[in-house]
Amino acid sequence: MRFFLYFASILLSAGFGPLAQAREDIVPGSFYTSAQSAAMGDAAAPLASDTASALFQNPAALAKLKGIQAEPLNLSLYGNTGLFSQVGTTPSAVYQATSLSSLVPSLQKNPGNFSGLGGAFLPNFYFKGIAFGLLAQSQLGAVANSNGTVSYRSLYQLIPTAGTGIKLASGIVRIGYSLQWVNQASGSVSGVNPGTTPLGFNQQLQQGSFFSHNIGFALTLPYQYLPQLNIVGRNLFNSGFNTRSLYSFTPSSTGAPTKDPSTIDVGLSFVNKLGGGNSVNFSAVDRDATNASGVTILGRMALGIEFDFFESVFLRAGWGSGYPTAGIGVKLATSEISFAWTSEEIGNGYHDDRDERYLVQFQFRAF
Repeated sequence: MRFFLYFASILLSAGFGPLAQAREDIVPGSFYTSAQSAAMGDAAAPLASDTASALFQNPAALAKLKGIQAEPLNLSLYGNTGLFSQVGTTPSAVYQATSLSSLVPSLQKNPGNFSGLGGAFLPNFYFKGIAFGLLAQSQLGAVANSNGTVSYRSLYQLIPTAGTGIKLASGIVRIGYSLQWVNQASGSVSGVNPGTTPLGFNQQLQQGSFFSHNIGFALTLPYQYLPQLNIVGRNLFNSGFNTRSLYSFTPSSTGAPTKDPSTIDVGLSFVNKLGGGNSVNFSAVDRDATNASGVTILGRMALGIEFDFFESVFLRAGWGSGYPTAGIGVKLATSEISFAWTSEEIGNGYHDDRDERYLVQFQFRAF
């Protein structure tokens, strides 16, 4: 518990090969990753059913939300296998992980071991067809090289977002839109001499902002298993970063981040009702179906399965970015806690550099 409480300090410390896109993955996609999505290999967009997932993963889901929904606490934290193995030999690494200068001695005791962690906070609100959210997150990682230098990668984001949705033909067709103001600092810095001053995860990053326009379309056929087609267009106008930012994450900006390409995700899903309040959800998503990222289909394809027991316990498994995933979730009247074992491809190509992670997410809904 003390370990995960420490992880919450990531958000405070954030001020509230290279990074491939505005997230740590070679395939562009949603800036927000829920534990459900992580456990299902990034194939949960067709199953989006809460405000946070609808705003970021599939805006079409905004058209099926009802009543008033307020989630003041949506917190997720992760650590990778490199960090956990390092803690085994250097326990103090857990307290130093967000301070690069403090972490260096621990890294140098374990050269070649990439230590990474991250956290996200996403309060959100929905009422009468309009949804709002504010995503604040950071992802940090570093490794000591054999020559004594240190390499690190950082991602800081603050993303106010708003969206709406409509349903047609009694809900058979749903269309949604979300606008995301992406404020970001990111970068990958190699071969830094630990004696360099200043030394920190927030140094020498690219910083800027842009407005991302996202549209979701869902078609649900009124037949057995409720087959559903989902199409999500991300950053549709191919907007690029400018050098302005709502919040300054770095004191030493090196310019604007690289532009995220416009992408289209295409997903299929169906549900098998087992009776007694139990069901099984299946989904498959071709992330970046137009292949703007230039990644092989094996790296873009995401497959997921979710066993739903009484809408209270969820067992999940999947395959995404070429790696297996799994997880579990427990849902109560006003809260939900979920765990996921997942992987991100942080190298330059398919199966180039796997980052294996363990993620925990806690959500509290006021109503």
